[in-house]
Amino acid sequence: MNGFLGSYSVSLDEKGRLNVPSRFKGLLEQDSPQLVICVMSGFLVVFPQREWAVNEEKLSHLNAFDKSDRNRLREFYARATECEMKSGKILIPAPQREAAGLTKEVMIVGMSKTFELWAPDRLEKGSD
Repeated sequence: MNGFLGSYSVSLDEKGRLNVPSRFKGLLEQDSPQLVICVMSGFLVVFPQREWAVNEEKLSHLNAFDKSDRNRLREFYARATECEMKSGKILIPAPQREAAGLTKEVMIVGMSKTFELWAPDRLEKGSD
């Protein structure tokens, strides 16, 4: 398989869980059910554990004692949370749902190594 590709419309249940599309579920089962969800500008990015580690490595050159670098690190880590796929579902924590404006309908957008979660109205408008 070529990574996370395509767009899917799914529904959140009353607890904030969504069903992972079968194509994505297969990729996640090959790697690890452990995920990291990170708030971006009006949407969420879901990182499989392996891809999260790659991005952490990219950030490792930043100096936590430099104010600008520290602010970038804080923005990235403070807006992230760990979760896992269970029985083909992902529980999106309430703070992340709220930050992304997710209510009942969610658009899942494949981005090759990660995928994004969007409120449909926000996806139509795009992000910066």
